[in-house]
Amino acid sequence: MIRRSGETRPAQPASKIAEPDTALKSYLDTLLSEIDGLSVAAPPTEVKEALANADIKCDEVVDARVEVTTQATISEAESGPQPVVPQWADEAFQVLLFEVNGIKLGIPLASLMGILNFSGAASQLPGQPSWSLGVIVNREEKVVVIDSARLLMPERLGIDEAVSPQQLLLIGDGDRALAVDRICNTLVVDKEAIRWRCGAGIRPWYAGIIIEELSVLLDVDGIMKMLAG
Repeated sequence: MIRRSGETRPAQPASKIAEPDTALKSYLDTLLSEIDGLSVAAPPTEVKEALANADIKCDEVVDARVEVTTQATISEAESGPQPVVPQWADEAFQVLLFEVNGIKLGIPLASLMGILNFSGAASQLPGQPSWSLGVIVNREEKVVVIDSARLLMPERLGIDEAVSPQQLLLIGDGDRALAVDRICNTLVVDKEAIRWRCGAGIRPWYAGIIIEELSVLLDVDGIMKMLAG
């Protein structure tokens, strides 16, 4: 279930949510296929031999082996990749929606330290990674500005594509900021409204998809691990 808790702009027509552009749908399908396609190898099933002096007929032993193997197969199917639902999602939680490079993303408000306007001005430092837009000062503290498009979805960037974010989302201890194109609105979301990732995948920043909004929910812990690495 999704409840809207605030808007910063007029609501978009329903058709834009129901029928996203082809590029967006393709990108979301790619995320889903990467996560849903994961498989977990089950440990081999050990079948014990019947005791030599036991009064058990050969046919009974064979039937027992078939039954154990069948039960193991059913167990493997039931214990396949399961959705990874974080503890903070056990109860309804608030999400801030925003856009980066044409993709609508969401971040749990509990993981957000603040929002700043961004003029594009940041001090450049030598030896910074490609996803760094520079450093700004907020309340006498240095904040590293992160090019969200380049960090999270580099495959969607052209070689000479310019980035012109308008806001910064402070994460971690407030010393990192995700640069975003624009902020949309906030929602109250139940965990049933999310298609959660299964397994680790190759995108640690991806927590799942908010189904009704067709937006990607961020895993801030995963982002922080990427930055630390």
